[in-house]
Order: sequence, then C-alpha cells, then structure tokens
Amino acid sequence: MPSYKNHILFSIIMIFPFFPDVYYLSLAVIGASVVDLDTSFRYRNLIIMALAGGILTLILPLFQITPFTGILLMSIALFFFVAQHRGFVHSVPGTVLAAGCLALFVISFQNILMNLTPDLRVSFLLTSLILGIIVLNRGLLILYTLLVTVGIFLTHLTSFNFFYVATALFVGSLSHLVLDLFTGRGVKLFDPISKHRYGKMTGLLIIAIWLASVAVLYIYPGENYLSLNYILTTFPQLTTFNPMKIMN
Repeated sequence: MPSYKNHILFSIIMIFPFFPDVYYLSLAVIGASVVDLDTSFRYRNLIIMALAGGILTLILPLFQITPFTGILLMSIALFFFVAQHRGFVHSVPGTVLAAGCLALFVISFQNILMNLTPDLRVSFLLTSLILGIIVLNRGLLILYTLLVTVGIFLTHLTSFNFFYVATALFVGSLSHLVLDLFTGRGVKLFDPISKHRYGKMTGLLIIAIWLASVAVLYIYPGENYLSLNYILTTFPQLTTFNPMKIMN
C-alpha cells in the first residue's frame, strides 16, 4: 500500500501542470489525504472535523451567518465515519462526491473569511491551514504549514472560483486512487455501480490520459498552458458560478 507521503507527492505531480498556485496545490494535497479518512486509524481526524463543524454551527448564527458551513463539515465527517475502507470513497463516484462537498465547504468558508479580512491571501492561508489540521497526518502537518504559509505569500495567486477549487480537490483525490490501482487489491473504481476491481493496467491508462492532457496544455498557444483558463474562456459562466448564492 502506498504511504501517505507517496500520495501527497503524486497529488502535487498530477495537479502542478494545471495549477502551479500554492493554494490549489494545498487543496490537491487535502484531496489526496481525505480519501483515507475512511480508515479506523484516522478517526481522530473525523472527531476534529465533527467538533470544528459543531463549533461553527453554534457560533455562526451569533453573527447572523447561516450555520450551513458547520453543518456541512459535520456531515462530511459522518460520511467518512460510516464509509467502508476501500469501498465507495475509494471510487470515482465517491471522490466526486467528497471533492464536491469539500469544495462547497471551501467556498462557504472563504465567503465568511472574506467578510472578515480584505486580504485574499490571509483567507486562503486560513482555509488551507484549517483543512490541513482537520485532514492531514500529524507527521506532515508542520512541513505543510510552513510551505503553505511561505508559498501563499510569496507566489502569484490564481483566480478564485468554485471550478478551480473542485478541480484541485478532485484531481488530488483521483491521484490517490491511481496509486492504489498499483496495489495487489486494486480499486473498485465505479463502486457502487460496479464491484469490479481494476488494477495496474487501468492505472497506466489514467496516467497516459493525464500525460496527454498535460501535453495538450503545453502545446496550446498563448500563455494559458499552465492553467485551465482555456476552458473558462469557452465556458465563462464557470468563473462566476457560486453554489452558495443558489443556496441563499
């Protein structure tokens, strides 16, 4: 079984050609780590997540802010607590759901922070650090905190939108599945739709598709080869989509 360090490194490798921004690199790291919250030895993380969600749920109404962010965090903790290891969470549908829920949390939490501080870098940092405390292995947390803190304040910031956040989290989660495909047990990639286990050949195919995507981005003319801006040029509504506005 790949170690958490291998999962972290591979998530950075997979996301970097699309998002060289430190904030989105940190989200990919979170995505790669959150997949293993369905294991019993990570229940500590789920307890922290549930407590943080409970505190937010109680505090936010005092400031006349909807408690949705806290309720969502507690729901995510419950989702992983009842999940079976190497089951639904370790599948494409599971990672889509987990990445989507986490993206909703990030967007809603960012909306709260941006009302408290005008500095976008500060809100990015706080979001990354809180997610790190909740999700990451303790052995990685100090290094993660240092690199994220320095990186966010010293590097250029990419535009912030739901599409970028969800993509970074999903690619990070998908990178976890790709490495697990190379283990002896393989992965039920499409659980619960199909119980078939996929292995190394599927992992190689996904890597080949990823390499082809990276090649296309680098060949694509203009200055957008390191981002997904060409998609947003085609579908500009993605840059302004905010699920929180719909819920409000």
